[in-house]
Amino acid sequence: MSNFASILNALKSKLQKFEGKECLRLSEIHKKLSEKASFATFIDNLWIGGWGREDYNHYTDPNNRNNAIEVNPEYFYDLLEKREGLDLYEIEEEIIDLLGPLKKFQQELVTDLSLINNNEKLSAEMELLDNIEKFEWGFEVNDYISYRRPSNVVIYDRDILSNGLPTPPHIHATGFMVSLTTKAFSTKKFVDLSTRIIRQIELKLNLHELSDDSDYSNHILSNVFDNFHSFYKQLKNRHADRPTIEIADEYDVQDLLHAILKLHFRDVREEEYTPSYAGSSTRMDFLLKNEKIVIEVKKTRDKLKDKEIGEQLILDIAHYRNHPDCKILKCFVYDPDSRVKNPKGLEDDINKSSNDDLQVELVIRP
Repeated sequence: MSNFASILNALKSKLQKFEGKECLRLSEIHKKLSEKASFATFIDNLWIGGWGREDYNHYTDPNNRNNAIEVNPEYFYDLLEKREGLDLYEIEEEIIDLLGPLKKFQQELVTDLSLINNNEKLSAEMELLDNIEKFEWGFEVNDYISYRRPSNVVIYDRDILSNGLPTPPHIHATGFMVSLTTKAFSTKKFVDLSTRIIRQIELKLNLHELSDDSDYSNHILSNVFDNFHSFYKQLKNRHADRPTIEIADEYDVQDLLHAILKLHFRDVREEEYTPSYAGSSTRMDFLLKNEKIVIEVKKTRDKLKDKEIGEQLILDIAHYRNHPDCKILKCFVYDPDSRVKNPKGLEDDINKSSNDDLQVELVIRP
């Protein structure tokens, strides 16, 4: 049961990170697109053609109301960028990038929570999990076109009939905008569903009491790691240029982090030895005894980058698996000069080392 609680905690921790990054940005994009919804009405009113006719792509020229022009969807994309400052192709690329990690998490969530299958007590949650597995991230342009296409159209030209009903360019353009808007908004519904199923499982299996302390600790440590660089920059900005601590190496990071941890945790132990592994032992940076959390701290430098950090952490993890007070390992890598070329990739690789006995999380900041 405690193993399942740790799985739920890990999922909740990831959700919190998405809410602070991907979801926040997608919400901003949704707001920006929604504010330009009147553009769809504007181009709709320019249309002087008709469905199923040769003039399906004829419009009043917005720059000269006395002229008629023939256009394609690209015309309206350019017009939107000139008038409203929105590049739909650029927005589409950003949305795809932002939704990528969430879609990956969707599969992880479904896989991890498959443990509830065949549990009669969780029949409602199994149905909810099925909805999450089938969750659609907004709808496509063709869905909108199908919605706008009239059910009955009078067609006099057989060529049009044989080639298929052409779609007016403004319908394509509006469909693109609406599709992007729904995709940007879909993340809110997904997060709500994911949060709901995790909470319901906790309550029904009485796991909420087990997870509360761990949730608090994870939340505190996430904030500490995420804001460490801002904290350090503020610390350097002292009144009347008074002396302050400068981060030159790993030990300076440890000193600062130690002081911060003392604000939030009662029992912070430093430099405890781990049990022997492969004939050697190592000293952990910090142990939060009551929370059973070990914190390993590193700072990048010329000869400590992606490969070297990964190799060191793999060895550290092997040591920590044998420590009776280590159930969660938090690895904080302070990288102020962005020496790590692929921080997300390294984080994912190291985090895969987690199992039922040890939950591993690597955080590379800023």
